[in-house]
Amino acid sequence: MEVLFCFDKKYEQHFGAAVTSLILNNADHLTKVHIVTKKISSNFQSKIDQLKAKAKIDFLIYEIKDTEVENFKISQHISSASYYRLLAPDILPNQLSKILYLDSDLIVNGSISELYNYDLSNYIVAAQGKKVISTKKRLELNSNYYFNAGVILINLETWRNLNIGKKCIEIIRNRPDLIKLHDQDALNKVIDGQFLNIDQKWNSLVDLYEGHSQANDKSMVIHFIGSLKPWQIWCISPQKELYWSYLKQSPWSSSIPELPKNSKQVLSAIKAILKQLKILKKPK
Repeated sequence: MEVLFCFDKKYEQHFGAAVTSLILNNADHLTKVHIVTKKISSNFQSKIDQLKAKAKIDFLIYEIKDTEVENFKISQHISSASYYRLLAPDILPNQLSKILYLDSDLIVNGSISELYNYDLSNYIVAAQGKKVISTKKRLELNSNYYFNAGVILINLETWRNLNIGKKCIEIIRNRPDLIKLHDQDALNKVIDGQFLNIDQKWNSLVDLYEGHSQANDKSMVIHFIGSLKPWQIWCISPQKELYWSYLKQSPWSSSIPELPKNSKQVLSAIKAILKQLKILKKPK
């Protein structure tokens, strides 16, 4: 099983939690971890070496220049690194025909070999999707279905043959009016329903700010979406403990919660705490 992560320096620690959870729950099947990033430090390389020594897994790192995507739309919790997954299939080895892409703000909480072994011969990707109405209209889709791009099993051969990444970049550049949710919107616009819709257990979405969670006992991948993340000190949700439990087993185990960086973030943090307290007080 070969897995892909794409991130920048800001998400190195969170990749550490995600990849540690992946390794601990998939040691028998995982062979290679591919990393697409802008630039690595000696500190990051030393942590990768620690993972290698313990897990006996190959880590392949591809440093890229992100000039092609650096001016694309970003947000408070989404940087230009989110667009690296559009470039990755053309960077990975040509002989590789399939890859499982994982976001770095998730935890793999069980074996994902079943997901990796899905037959993609008739699809571009496999992902967890849902039926949409307003999004279909906004993106001018033919399909009724839209997928979350945090967990994607990619048919690399088909992706490359159809120039999916380049088409996505063209959409983002030429039709910014369509794009609200970054490269995820672009992927859905270009793929337009040609994906294998997988079970929710492979990408169980958890929005800590809104208090919405798809996670349950069957969830193999738990994905922390939205602006509130488990590593922020103003996150008081009990669900954050899953992230910290795996981070403490990683080379990033000495990390502490993220603090607000400016007055604007302080105000956002206070608002988030009040929102969470309201959710926690709700009767279950």
